[in-house]
Amino acid sequence: MKHLIADAKWGMTRACLVGAKHLALPFKELPSASPESFPRVRVVRGTMVPMRDGVRLLTDVYLPADRTARPSGTRHPAMLIRMPYGIREAYAYMPAVGRFWARRGYAAVMQDVRGRFGSQGEWRPFVHEVDDGYDTIDWVADQPWCDGRVAMTGESYYAFTQWAAAASGHPALACISPGDMGLDMHTLLFEGGALCLGSTAMWACDQAGRGFLNWHRFDTRHLPVRDMADAAGLPSGLYREFADRPQRTGRDDDFWNAHDFRHLLDRVEVPTMVWSGWYDNLLPGTLQCWTELEERRPDLARLRRLVIGPTDHETSCDFDGRVGRVPIPTGPRAWDRVLAFSDEVLTRADGSTAVPVELDGPRVRAYVTGADRWHTDDAWPPRDTAELRLHLRGNRELTAGEPEVTEHPARFVYDPTDPAAPWEGKDLWSMTKALADRRDLHRRPDVLVYRGDPLTDDMVVVGPITATIHASTTADDADVTVSLIDIAPDGFAQLVQEGIRRLTHRDPADAPTPVEPGRPYAAHVDLGATGHRFRAGHRIGVEISGSAFDRWDRNTSAGTTTIHHDAVTASHLDLRVVGRTS
Repeated sequence: MKHLIADAKWGMTRACLVGAKHLALPFKELPSASPESFPRVRVVRGTMVPMRDGVRLLTDVYLPADRTARPSGTRHPAMLIRMPYGIREAYAYMPAVGRFWARRGYAAVMQDVRGRFGSQGEWRPFVHEVDDGYDTIDWVADQPWCDGRVAMTGESYYAFTQWAAAASGHPALACISPGDMGLDMHTLLFEGGALCLGSTAMWACDQAGRGFLNWHRFDTRHLPVRDMADAAGLPSGLYREFADRPQRTGRDDDFWNAHDFRHLLDRVEVPTMVWSGWYDNLLPGTLQCWTELEERRPDLARLRRLVIGPTDHETSCDFDGRVGRVPIPTGPRAWDRVLAFSDEVLTRADGSTAVPVELDGPRVRAYVTGADRWHTDDAWPPRDTAELRLHLRGNRELTAGEPEVTEHPARFVYDPTDPAAPWEGKDLWSMTKALADRRDLHRRPDVLVYRGDPLTDDMVVVGPITATIHASTTADDADVTVSLIDIAPDGFAQLVQEGIRRLTHRDPADAPTPVEPGRPYAAHVDLGATGHRFRAGHRIGVEISGSAFDRWDRNTSAGTTTIHHDAVTASHLDLRVVGRTS
């Protein structure tokens, strides 16, 4: 019966997607403030581009055209996007993307990767993208409508195809702008020892076929979690392989080493704009890519840019103009930022076609939510920030002052059959749409809330966020989730960032380590990063719980968790504050 209901929902979903594909997609436009250079677009559909082994990949081309829809008659730089989500499907709206680039002077090339949708071959994620990227660039650069220069863009898996193509070393590739993607699959699938269930784990489940699967069948409450895809009747070898291995077992872990593609960064020598958003699930992996690139290729630092906007994975706020209830400016959107970067590399006023040896302006731009401005620097984290440590106190306050020698601990009972579930039933890829008031969550007895005093002045936080929470449990394992929230004077509480640590995975470098009931452990929690202004009159808040389902999978051990606050086991949150000197 459960599958019948899911299948009925899927039938309605598919009908909506088909309707959107044929009725809405032809008229969809990307949010943009950038001017158009060409009034019309000519589309060349259905080219099957051959790879070196004879496999052919479906490719559509969008060309700049005059008012009669005739080709412009000149050669253009190409913008290539290689992706696994259907270049003609409504989900990724590639026809709208193609029109965006063509109207701004680029020959836009959209391609289904090997084994997906209209392309031939076997779909094996990550395996063929270096060679297929090289062969596709080779074909594009040789076309009569291309001036010999190829750029690439896109987010998620089609950011991976950019890293792979750049590593191939094709001389026609001029620049890339990969967004919302890391290269170490373990980092993308597990955070703090917990499976990223509602995002990348679900993605792995959905990669078992040539097209989209019925995601309504996947029940994130199914136990054991490793059998979720099988229970849905949609077995996924990729998902099972990932779910079975929550811990990297060191440098000799053959499985995770085979799914760690950071070595590609050694061969990336083209101008690169790495971009993401504060509310993207893959922000930690994206920032890891930036840091690795900085360390591996410091000689090319002036050819790199890092841009972190207010967006989620689907760039939802580009379309609705809000992050929760916080408005964002009407200035440049995600696609405009990529366009500006690509134009800087490819369409300079002097007509030169040589790749620049360095780019102008600051290397790092981070949007500050609540302030409607961009914070700029040449380094990440920004150099004009200083650490602020806030302590969790026994009276549920959050203060910069040191804790007393003895302070009362706080406790909550964790029940895996009734976890705190702020994300269940919500689309984690469109997180900014789901940033609701969290006061209902605060009424749960298994959610502890610590509040600072109302701020007397604005406080701007830009940079990484970490927490150290000293916790003990009566069970053989427990999760500690930490959420940073902004509490408005009217009580509205909005999420800023959050993270998790599973106590048996308290040391990321070691194999899972048993927990001794009653013993306090330091849970080091990575909350990612943010750029956010806490306004005067607002309070900084911290939530502590045992779950944030189904962003992460549930810990199946029931028990009482104790959070410690005294001077010896001080629990605290660390922020980076702009302009702070001490």
